Amino acid sequence: MYKVLLVDDENLVLKSLAAGVDWKKSDFYVAGKANNATQALELIQELQPHVVFTDIRMPGLSGLELIKQIKELDKHIQIIVISGYAEFAYVQKSLNYGVLGYCLKPFDDHEIHTLLQTAAGNLDEIKHKREGKLLELLDDPATAWAQSAFHDILADAGITSDKVYLLVSVGKGRLTFLAETHYVGINLGYARSVYWVQAPNRDALSAALPSPLPDGILGIGILQADRNVEGMMQVIEQCTVRAWDFFIHNRRDLYWEESQTKDDTAALLIRKLERAVVKSEFALAGDLLDEMCLPSNKQCLTIHHTLRIYNIVYFHAASHTSEDDYIFSKEQLYHLYPSFDQMMDSLKESLNDGPLPISASRAAKGETEHANLKEIIKYMHENYRNHISIQSISRIFYLHPNYLSQLFKREIKVTFTEYLTNVRLKEAKNLLRTTNLPIGEVAETIGFRDYFYFTRIFKKNTQQTPKQYRMLSIGGGEE
Repeated sequence: MYKVLLVDDENLVLKSLAAGVDWKKSDFYVAGKANNATQALELIQELQPHVVFTDIRMPGLSGLELIKQIKELDKHIQIIVISGYAEFAYVQKSLNYGVLGYCLKPFDDHEIHTLLQTAAGNLDEIKHKREGKLLELLDDPATAWAQSAFHDILADAGITSDKVYLLVSVGKGRLTFLAETHYVGINLGYARSVYWVQAPNRDALSAALPSPLPDGILGIGILQADRNVEGMMQVIEQCTVRAWDFFIHNRRDLYWEESQTKDDTAALLIRKLERAVVKSEFALAGDLLDEMCLPSNKQCLTIHHTLRIYNIVYFHAASHTSEDDYIFSKEQLYHLYPSFDQMMDSLKESLNDGPLPISASRAAKGETEHANLKEIIKYMHENYRNHISIQSISRIFYLHPNYLSQLFKREIKVTFTEYLTNVRLKEAKNLLRTTNLPIGEVAETIGFRDYFYFTRIFKKNTQQTPKQYRMLSIGGGEE
């Protein structure tokens, strides 16, 4: 919600305005009140409101001077003038100072609501531009200019301490914090957001977060970091890994960055599992999977370990596997299994079932290769915006993933992943040329769940960033 500061030398006016407006309806709340301009400036520094309602004629520092000083402090603060009919000339002058508008006494609810809607629209646009700038800063080299711009963005949100808490949420939706919390948040994709939050300690941060977690949020990874853009992406990835602990523990919760001294235990168990699978000692491999499910050993595992465990076991029976067949994405794994325990049960069943011939599914279906492939390609073109993997397609069309991978390479001369990426990038180019959608929204629209992954893949395939491609395409089409 956006914060409002009310300024008037008459207490009755302040009380009337505070109580007579349905602030929550417009996603605002009254954060403070001031009886004069000097007090208002102090509260602006302390509260950092988004909107200021101020009278024009007040004792001491005038309302016009207050407006000028507010704009010098923060040009993004939306200012609405409270005025009587006799002060209309002052109101006209204030408009030249960049105020949003004015409301006359006595107050009209509809008029104020309209002004608040306009203010909210302006603030949303400012927030949107700030998020876009943050994404660019994180994706670009960490120059001195980038560091200065990063500090400015955090400072605009009231984040000034050298150490900040970094939070990464996994799942749909955005986090909300207590009203007085200073933070900046951006979406990194369809189901990941990052927040920089200023809090004195861990307890204060926990108290500022909603409990229980909002619907759609699966897990939150938290650690403390320096207020520097350099190395920030690595910190974000560490937080992301911690947030994915929700999958291992099957619990929607906060996951704080802990010591990694237990990583040796996880690495040892995984090495033993790999040796057992390579030697076809499937009974021992099953015992090791059971051992990994013990609470003490679960604490040692991360989502990266989990991906490795899956790939080791799932493909133990395949005589021909390729890089295209493996799962590298956390999201792909979660799409297949809702929790670590269910994944482990499935892997143990796979060990018990023994090797699966690559062509078994094809023989059972009795369909021709070309008929299969035609339907698969049609499905991909119709659903590329959604979550698609070689595993999910295999399940839908009753084909083994290895067979499907070979089919693409033999018939189309590209891997499954390359074909899907080309389909998505073609539409990305179209959207970049023909719309003004922010790059993050373009990525989400075509099925990429992560902003930075999209920009890396786009640049790898076109030798241009999405931003560069859009700028060069203005006024003309693609080759």
